[in-house]
Amino acid sequence: MPDELPVDVNRRERNSLNVPASIETDDSFVVRVRNHGNASRVHVHLDENLSAVASLDETNHYVEANSRRDIPVSVHEHGVVHGKIKLSAGYGATTRWVDVKLTEPDDTGSVEVDESLAEPGGGEREPTDEESDGAASGSMLADRPALPVLALGALAVAVAIGAATVFESGVVAAGAAVVFVAVLLAGYLLVR
Repeated sequence: MPDELPVDVNRRERNSLNVPASIETDDSFVVRVRNHGNASRVHVHLDENLSAVASLDETNHYVEANSRRDIPVSVHEHGVVHGKIKLSAGYGATTRWVDVKLTEPDDTGSVEVDESLAEPGGGEREPTDEESDGAASGSMLADRPALPVLALGALAVAVAIGAATVFESGVVAAGAAVVFVAVLLAGYLLVR
């Protein structure tokens, strides 16, 4: 969340402005205008030093009665800069200046990269003992991949023989024979 410069309008009397004396930030920030009374116009101006490194989308803002308005100040260049923001209400009836100090951004968000990642294959890791034990002794299905296929083939043959017995039809018996031959051929190809 960006830093904010709180501005209170119409708090004590019409067109009054309450602002802090200064703000210090290292990036873009928001001028948060809270209007405590009737609708008002607030003009925001960046001095020469500040406008060299920051900008506003608009300078003249209409703030509804008893509402809040956020005015973004976009910082484009980083470095140490001292400047001022001029705020005025009621078409210049009240004016306040706020000192702004822009500082260098904090570089604590940097990430250290291991030198091994620079080499091809450097990002790969050796499997742990648990992982290599699991791969070597894996489940019975992992060690014998043909076993599930053979089990399904046996089930298909059993269903085909059962259907041929129940329906006592030559066509069903011929279909069962085809299934039986297909399972035998698949089994031969698996173990070969």
